[in-house]
Amino acid sequence: MIQQRLRQLRLARGMTLDDLAQATGRIVTRQAISKYEHGQAQPSPTVLHHLAMALGVRTTDLLNSHEAQIELIAHRKRASLGKRQHEQMEALAQEALRDRLYLQELIGEPAQLALPLFEYPVTSLDDAETAATDLRARWGLGSAPIADLTDTLEEHGLHVIALDAIDGFDGVAAIARDEHGAALAAAVIGRRSLDGARWRMNLAHELAHLVLQPHDGLDEEKVAFRFAAALLAPANALRSHIGEHRTHLYLEELLLLKRHFGMSIQALLYHMQTLGIINQRLYRSWMIKLSERGWRTAEPEPLPPEEPLWLRRATLRALAEELIDPAEARRLLGEEVPVQDIPERSEGRCQRLLRQPLAVRHAVLAEQVAAAADLYPFPATEANEVATREHA
Repeated sequence: MIQQRLRQLRLARGMTLDDLAQATGRIVTRQAISKYEHGQAQPSPTVLHHLAMALGVRTTDLLNSHEAQIELIAHRKRASLGKRQHEQMEALAQEALRDRLYLQELIGEPAQLALPLFEYPVTSLDDAETAATDLRARWGLGSAPIADLTDTLEEHGLHVIALDAIDGFDGVAAIARDEHGAALAAAVIGRRSLDGARWRMNLAHELAHLVLQPHDGLDEEKVAFRFAAALLAPANALRSHIGEHRTHLYLEELLLLKRHFGMSIQALLYHMQTLGIINQRLYRSWMIKLSERGWRTAEPEPLPPEEPLWLRRATLRALAEELIDPAEARRLLGEEVPVQDIPERSEGRCQRLLRQPLAVRHAVLAEQVAAAADLYPFPATEANEVATREHA
């Protein structure tokens, strides 16, 4: 059944049904595509091949070979995004996590999710601070600054996904579950950013949505921010650097704290006033200064960006072991990959195909039948029968 995969890929590319039909050269109508997406009909191998080409993927990528159901958690919706844009961002997030599940299964890497999913009940903002302290203890982080939050999350089994998203999207958390509801994987997904401080705060914010259970009536975004700030700058560590109470702050102090904790000046100031280190008057005074200098959108001394590494490592491993081809590696990474260092193997194409999952083998054969249809005089219905026999 390809309906979920087809719709997900179409939405991720921002295409309407008519856009996709046009991209196939009108070999299929928008009405037919709608039927495919609702499971009311199945495309022939030839049509499947053209749909894959129009979406920029292989025929095998249209197969929904994973039974995992992906749940998006607390997507931060902004009024500036329309419904179609929301759907596109959600589809991109789901597609990215499915790609990682596929790779994880392909290379045989067991899931090692060391995350207390929704284990922390929160009835007040102070509970969010306590939860961050407890998670730091579980992960053996102590109270020292987290040098690379992205690496830390990947080390504990989370998928960290950077999307080249549109303006207005900050991030979302996601959980992949099996048919019994058990968690297979979890991801924190953020908009790719050259601002390391913004990226780290977004990741910590989405992590909060995966581990906290806010009480009804609490503002979930405020709860998530309190957790994120406490994770990056624990209260005791912050007080030891800045003092219990301050009535004045120098810019140089704030820049030093920014580099030390890996947080923006704005986030640090908000955290300090929440903890009572500074009062509301001093906080508002500094926010006015930041606005006047244009630093609310672009702070001075930006932190270097962090890069997720798991996807690259897993993709290169799969490529080196010939579990995927260079084209698939390029699709997964969104860029060309070096293949000159991979030694040639004596294993034939058929042997490599036989090592793939059954559904993938079927799709490869169907794609070959569709690609060769023009070489034979029999009509498409006979081609479909050939594909059926090949599948059997």
